[in-house]
Amino acid sequence: LSPFELLDVPILERIAFYLATSRFIGPPSELVPLLCTSRTINASLSFRSNHHLYSQIFCQKFDSAAVIRRLSWGRTTVECFSEELRKRSTILTRMRHRNAENFAHLQEDLWAVYLILLENDGKNMAQLCLWAKLPTWIASVIEDKCQVPREHPLSWVKDIEGTSLVLWLLWMSSDEGELLDEDSRVRNKTLTRLEPFLVHGHRFSSAYAPDAFFYLPLCAETEVAIPCTTGLPLPITRDFVHYGRKIKLAAPPVIPAALLNYVVRLEVRLDDNPLPSAVAQLPETRAQAAAMGLSLPRLTQEDIINFHFHTRTRFFGDYNGLGSERLDNEWFRTVSCYDPWAVDRPLRGIFYHLGSLTGHWNGRALIPYLQAHIDANMPNRRPSVQGVTWAHERISCVFKEHHCLIPDEPISAPAEAHGWGEDILNVWLPRRLEIKHGIDDLTLHDRETGKTVRYETYHADRENPYSRPSKMSSEWRCDLPPVSEDSQYETDDDYEEVFEQRTSGVTDIIITGETYDRESPAWGSFSFIGRVRPWDGFVVLLRRSVRERRSDLRHSF
Repeated sequence: LSPFELLDVPILERIAFYLATSRFIGPPSELVPLLCTSRTINASLSFRSNHHLYSQIFCQKFDSAAVIRRLSWGRTTVECFSEELRKRSTILTRMRHRNAENFAHLQEDLWAVYLILLENDGKNMAQLCLWAKLPTWIASVIEDKCQVPREHPLSWVKDIEGTSLVLWLLWMSSDEGELLDEDSRVRNKTLTRLEPFLVHGHRFSSAYAPDAFFYLPLCAETEVAIPCTTGLPLPITRDFVHYGRKIKLAAPPVIPAALLNYVVRLEVRLDDNPLPSAVAQLPETRAQAAAMGLSLPRLTQEDIINFHFHTRTRFFGDYNGLGSERLDNEWFRTVSCYDPWAVDRPLRGIFYHLGSLTGHWNGRALIPYLQAHIDANMPNRRPSVQGVTWAHERISCVFKEHHCLIPDEPISAPAEAHGWGEDILNVWLPRRLEIKHGIDDLTLHDRETGKTVRYETYHADRENPYSRPSKMSSEWRCDLPPVSEDSQYETDDDYEEVFEQRTSGVTDIIITGETYDRESPAWGSFSFIGRVRPWDGFVVLLRRSVRERRSDLRHSF
């Protein structure tokens, strides 16, 4: 043996580690010549014989904090990390080369990239964008899916699982600079491809379970009835190998991703569009409108200009300073919300961070013109979705969260009139409900049952967010006992650490809100009431007009 071959394995391992990580971007291809040096070197450093080396390389090239935080020790061993390195190296190489034959691996690649981005703390995005050319790959996938025949199982409209994943990847990798530089023809083509999901949005799901149901999991008797009563598809599921172990995943809903991608591109287009000529007929300022004695609410030119040019959606990357921890909710929905009937959800975790909705919100509502929208959705007709035009309305409001704390029982969600699910049209709340606002609480009285429940108002800026002492964490989840999945891929201890989290003590969350004072004279005064579904953190809001709305409150583009 040569002197090099006689080196101790730990020394060889360190040499191999520094060689493989000397270039951060890309798979550790520098190891290939070293492994080909001799059989002795190969036997010491090969993937099969040295999982420790490859797990270290993985942690150097990819983010690992999220998986360590979310999963138990059984899924974060050196064998799991080394296996994930091998899988990601293969997938990133396919993405970089974009060969036609790689279309057969499309679903696997889309899921892998989505999970990689859910674990991103900086390294993952760098590998995807700088080496695998993620934006170019996404554009290629979208083009391929749109070019295949509509009846093809992987087409844009047929493969909702793949389309949902690629739209989420498009959203998670987009930033303002790229969209401003995007060719207008490409932008308009993307908008055209997204419009069917907005116009026909009722045909697709916006959540992981039908919104008609507040109480989940469901009983077995409702299984046959769901498709005919809600009209919404159930979660699309897939078994996927993640860190060397098989897990079941639920595809994220397609509608939120389609809407986000549509709105940010629409807002970029507004930057180049002149204001409608009718705007010049409005008062210039709020002071001028008041001097003219005009009734409220009333739009002014400064209101329109501020909305048209300055009301913008925040991009996904704007929150990168918070790291992958802000995506824990999305991760746990993906791995837990695949079956509305499942009582045992081994990877069940945090679906909603307390205080998430508290504060001032500013954005836009897209409201289709009614008759065109009806025509586009009539059966036995195929009118163009491009015929549906949208009115834009500014949404500017302040939300508060109110929590029902143990041992209080939350207000009941009444059954829907026809007996299918709960009353979604009244945000899962009783119709004859009296609401009293206090400084630090919200009192709900159901006149139908006579039940009164006190909800504590959540103050995120206080050391103790409630008016009464409470031992809690900022995380909210259903408090079911820990269970283990009976599978050849997991052991009984695989999920143990997932449940070592302090419970919040919150049994229900009510949202209240009102229009921001500064915007009320322009866009009207509204009140908001809503509820958060504990099964998946799905939020439903109901907006009511405080005053009668006027027909000039919508701004068309």
